[in-house]
Amino acid sequence: MITRNVAPPPEGHVRVRATVAYHGGPFHGFAINPGVRTVQGDLEQAVSTALQSPTSVVCAGRTDRGVHARGQVVSFDAPASVFEPSALTRAVNRMLRPNIVVSEMAATADNFDARISCVARSYRYRLLYAPSADPLLADLAWHVPGPLDLAVMREAARQVVGEHNFASFSKRNHSKPKETFVRTVLQADWEQRGPLVQFSVTATSFTHQMVRSLVGLFVEIGRGRRPLDSVASALAVHDRTRVPSPAPPHGLELYRAHYRLPV
Repeated sequence: MITRNVAPPPEGHVRVRATVAYHGGPFHGFAINPGVRTVQGDLEQAVSTALQSPTSVVCAGRTDRGVHARGQVVSFDAPASVFEPSALTRAVNRMLRPNIVVSEMAATADNFDARISCVARSYRYRLLYAPSADPLLADLAWHVPGPLDLAVMREAARQVVGEHNFASFSKRNHSKPKETFVRTVLQADWEQRGPLVQFSVTATSFTHQMVRSLVGLFVEIGRGRRPLDSVASALAVHDRTRVPSPAPPHGLELYRAHYRLPV
């Protein structure tokens, strides 16, 4: 997507776009946080080392501690004289794997910004719906032994499609007293694939902990512990105490960042 009001790269540099996948377990989220390991910190260090030039990385969506990504998109500026996509991809992956893998790297429009140019993000949340836990899925899916009423969970998910105030489903940032929680959800649904039950949601943007908070309420509804109309009431009252605790982070994955085609 071509976006206006984005600063172009410095003279002699190219804007680069890349897709990044990572296992969120070892990281305290995507964004750099002093004193702890983050995806952005590892990624910037690897790219800077490979390019032999300090590099800052912008992402499509900041993920929290323990949250995974398959389709995270990042952008950064690289010296044109040394930028070669295949060689840079191989170099950074040697330093980052196995927890981070970079793919689909290429030069892009000068006014592309992975965050500002993104028009929507898609997340998946996975539940292991089985009597016993699976150690091979322990860090990728929330074990919910059930029973769950998937039909009523699908109906609950449909109620959040459209523009709503998601204050009840959001962790507030007290440094931003005028923060708004109105968001537009484009798609939300549950589906079952064998023992895995997956919630998929796409929105133009998300508030902090919004997806995990929605999942936490949907699971309570699916278990019969809360009525279906608790979704509508939570959306109406703008009160975080009206919904259960967020679902654990390890079941969540950012799987796609959406961009318009260049014009």
